[in-house]
Amino acid sequence: MRSIALGSAPALVALASLDDLKADLGITDAQSDTDLQRYLLDATEAVLAFIGRPLLYQTWQDQIFVRPFPRTLSLLLGVYPVQKVTAVTRNGTALAQDARDDLVIDDDCGEVFRPDVSHPFWPPGRYLVTYEAGYRLPGKNEDGTADPGTFPGPIALAVRRVAAGAYHAQGRDQALKSENEQGVGSTSWVTPDPALGGLTPEAAGLVQSFRAVKGT
Repeated sequence: MRSIALGSAPALVALASLDDLKADLGITDAQSDTDLQRYLLDATEAVLAFIGRPLLYQTWQDQIFVRPFPRTLSLLLGVYPVQKVTAVTRNGTALAQDARDDLVIDDDCGEVFRPDVSHPFWPPGRYLVTYEAGYRLPGKNEDGTADPGTFPGPIALAVRRVAAGAYHAQGRDQALKSENEQGVGSTSWVTPDPALGGLTPEAAGLVQSFRAVKGT
């Protein structure tokens, strides 16, 4: 199974607000806004790369092959949360709209079930499923008010934590953990974990549950 994005990809925007980051850092002026916004975008890219699966709201199309055996109870879509299934074809024949509207969809994991409990298994064949899925990016409503989007809070918090770490690391070795100038003096460094992709352990823990499962 392969998920293909239909149409152009949405422009990347920060998944945490500048105001929230400034509140975390105790910053009340606008002198650092440009740098902070850049840190938020860099942190967003790092967090999305660590999660490792598509998250941005878009129209997708999956090709799924259903074999005669073992029988298939659900079609598993590659991107979730699923907002809407707009088309399903089997061997080139489209599923009627009434039947499509009756599909049972587990939005949070992308499973699509047939509504007929007496015949719950999908017939064998080549399926093309077109659907809308993913989290909506922050933006502005038509009236100009801020739209926070639908990204879960832990993802936004992880972005802020990574951005705050980059802000505090300005002008110093980011691997420096502590330094003591008293007496002889001692210095210690953090050993980065390459498996975390540049994220702090705290940030990685916040988004661990959203990561792609190996083999999917």
